[in-house]
Amino acid sequence: MAEEKIENAAAEPKEEELKNLDPRLIKQLESAEKTIDQNPQYTIDVCRTILARHPSCVEVRKIMRVAQFKKFGKGNPVAKMAAKVQGLVFAAKSASALKKGDEEAALKVINEAEDLLCVCPENSIVLKTLAAAAAKLEYWGTASSCYKAISEFEPNNLANLVALGNAYLKDLKPDEAIQIGDLILRKNPGNGEAQAIMRSASVIKTMEKGKWEEKGDFKEKLKSKEETSELETGIVNDDEALRRMIEKLKAQIETDPENVNLYREICSNLRSLKRYSEAVEYVRKAREQPLGRGDTTLEKMEHDFIIADMNQRIDAIEKIISEGNATDEQKAELEKLRIDERKYKLENAKMMVEKYPNDFNSRYVLGQLMLEEGNLDEAIMQFQLSQRNPKVRSQSLLGLGEAFLQGGKYDLAVEQLVIAKKELPIMNDAKKEIIYQLANAYEKMKKPEEAFREYKEIYSSDISFKDVAEKINAYYASKA
Repeated sequence: MAEEKIENAAAEPKEEELKNLDPRLIKQLESAEKTIDQNPQYTIDVCRTILARHPSCVEVRKIMRVAQFKKFGKGNPVAKMAAKVQGLVFAAKSASALKKGDEEAALKVINEAEDLLCVCPENSIVLKTLAAAAAKLEYWGTASSCYKAISEFEPNNLANLVALGNAYLKDLKPDEAIQIGDLILRKNPGNGEAQAIMRSASVIKTMEKGKWEEKGDFKEKLKSKEETSELETGIVNDDEALRRMIEKLKAQIETDPENVNLYREICSNLRSLKRYSEAVEYVRKAREQPLGRGDTTLEKMEHDFIIADMNQRIDAIEKIISEGNATDEQKAELEKLRIDERKYKLENAKMMVEKYPNDFNSRYVLGQLMLEEGNLDEAIMQFQLSQRNPKVRSQSLLGLGEAFLQGGKYDLAVEQLVIAKKELPIMNDAKKEIIYQLANAYEKMKKPEEAFREYKEIYSSDISFKDVAEKINAYYASKA
């Protein structure tokens, strides 16, 4: 079992490298890449010609993807909607073709996907289908590039980020997988899939350090009988491998205390094991080192670990309470922890905004906390600034809408929510929430027809979203 897992993890990639192509093709690609800003279509044409002969060369496909996005620009909402419809039809047709499992069918799907992406590269449905076809061929670099492209215009799509992390694992890129796992955990600290990605990536890194991918008996590559025993009994248990890795990193830090990368790695492993309080200690040590003092990512990491540690303790006490075994002291501790967590988040958010006034993501976080506190004017000010960051623009517009709603300024809420709705082309959860709040604003304004129109848009896409079904049924009942 253990040998099988190692062998699978160390499988040779099936994709061609650019450097191994005909030098004439490489030269042609280099010339095309130089004109990518002025003539992206020419770059696309050259890439497609090369990919017709070398469909597995992911480096060529990445260059083509950049050219596609440059040609498409911001895009047209009508074109995006038409592309989405085409994508749905294509995905349905491709699903049955990919079930055959043969190489020819998968390559055909990839080519047809690229035809559609040349028209509209901002099409997550087509990119996902292309990734599925690439996975059939074990082109994991191609698959990960598709999920990466989706993450550029759907940064909060956690399911896509999980798929990206797993594709990086298959492509034997543990560092990239760890980065994605860390990104998901920042957005959703309790995400089990992200934690699994982090554990698996750490195991792969351990394997790489032991050079287990080389041919030969894997037992001969281990340093001792003890390690052989650990591997044979515990390779399936990634937690054990992580614990072993942590102990090795502690020893390395003792001999090389200024190496900030060692602190990052041990913190990543501690996060995977949910040992947050220890992680706080090590990230603080990292920030004391010469190369760590001005590192803002370490500062953010420390904040995330402190919050995760608080949440872990809150969850533990809540579980005891739910089982009916809590003491009065534990109940009091829970209340104090909740107050402390809230206070820490607010103080840290204010500090980050004061320290980095142009960090609009921090302003969005502060705005959200102020909204929850009921400090509407402060929340509105922060959201008005944070919407300058494209990554949090839609969330900021939603925050503005909610703040105006809470303040009884329903017409202002509608203005912000209408803008937010128009700017999100895909009916994901974020857009559903925006439309829901827009309908809510119309209801507050005593405009049932407008509210019904918005609720119906969600209902047509997702009948289970919040109480939309009840809203729609109540409307029809009132008309009857």
